[in-house]
Amino acid sequence: MTETEMQSILVASDLSERSDRAVRRAIRLARDHGATCHVLHVIDHDLPGELAVRWREDAGTQLARFLSALDSDGVALSHEVCIGDPLQAIPETAVERGADLVVLGLHRPRAFLDRLRETTMERVVRLLRAPVLLVRNPAGHDYETVLAPVSFSPACTAACRAARALAPSAEIHAFHAIHLPYAGLTGEKPGGPMSRALIAEAEAARDAWLHQGGPGLAADRIALVTGGLHQVMADQMASLRPDLVAIGANTRFSLAPHLLGSFAAELVRDPPTDLLIACRKT
Repeated sequence: MTETEMQSILVASDLSERSDRAVRRAIRLARDHGATCHVLHVIDHDLPGELAVRWREDAGTQLARFLSALDSDGVALSHEVCIGDPLQAIPETAVERGADLVVLGLHRPRAFLDRLRETTMERVVRLLRAPVLLVRNPAGHDYETVLAPVSFSPACTAACRAARALAPSAEIHAFHAIHLPYAGLTGEKPGGPMSRALIAEAEAARDAWLHQGGPGLAADRIALVTGGLHQVMADQMASLRPDLVAIGANTRFSLAPHLLGSFAAELVRDPPTDLLIACRKT
């Protein structure tokens, strides 16, 4: 997806209320961008053959009925129900449709299993090449305020570009959290010598990142904030009240507990608002 062009949107629906919001948002975005919108529902291929076929027919009827009740005038809208593995069907359909954006509903939490392994939602996001929009909120208005945590990586560049393409009229606020190591032991506080040195390093990294081009942000739109990432994120959420968060997620080596990165994985599991994820494959 370029900063000015979005031609094809794929939205995956499991026919739940969580997915209904995703479908409504996808149709709204398709209308705004003049893009096509394709709705996909996947029937689990582990079901017995006759049962899977019967469920596919029922799901097709239910999906068509739901879509016909939506305001989709002016949108090139299509849908399909297939039998397969969502981890394979969604990425394959995204490639077949040339999707510039994939839209998903919220992850269904499984408290015990989610602590032990990568969730299905994390795996789907990791396998997709296109940016992914995870929809939490009703699609009643266009995105107005975007918050982007950045670490000055290529994935963060991709996330900022995707946010600008997705919400060209929105204000994008980025921040970089500067962690003070061992502050409890050293007594170091914001404004102290170590803090000033780390801020100088962050400023140099920010300027180099911007000089490389791509994120489409001015230096004064990137706040350098001393503090832990989670606390700074919470403070920024409370202050700006964004309706979209955009993050870059680097895929990790296979033995890492969270292949998207732990912070991105936490947001995917429990996003504070709608979440846009751009992965940088490594």
